Amino acid sequence: MKYKINIILIIPFLVLINSVYAGCGGCQIKNPSIEGKKNNNFVQTIPSTGEIEGFVIASCAKCNLGKINNKKCSMNIKIGDSIYNIYNQPVNHKDAHKVDGICNALRIAYVTGKISYDTFYADNFALIENPLD
Repeated sequence: MKYKINIILIIPFLVLINSVYAGCGGCQIKNPSIEGKKNNNFVQTIPSTGEIEGFVIASCAKCNLGKINNKKCSMNIKIGDSIYNIYNQPVNHKDAHKVDGICNALRIAYVTGKISYDTFYADNFALIENPLD
């Protein structure tokens, strides 16, 4: 009987703590759209012109995207199931093996440019520092 009362008291307490900690979902977060960006969607397919603009997954091709034949680490983008090398990309890779570097994390980038064969020719390439802000 003593254990039954303890369990009955503990369960509502756990539910209350979980609601406070995880939130109920009632406070809808509304992130403002990124200024100067025409497209706020992930790029899923490549049009026949090859011109793309939008968000893509960017990371190390060798460490994270499965191109194990690459001899060294390099930043690539992933669109759908395809992985593309980046040409004319200004990102510095000196901290590639840090916790949030390209070799240890998938990053989100906003890109504009053209894809030709297996290479993405970047007109603009900007890694998003904190996508939740």
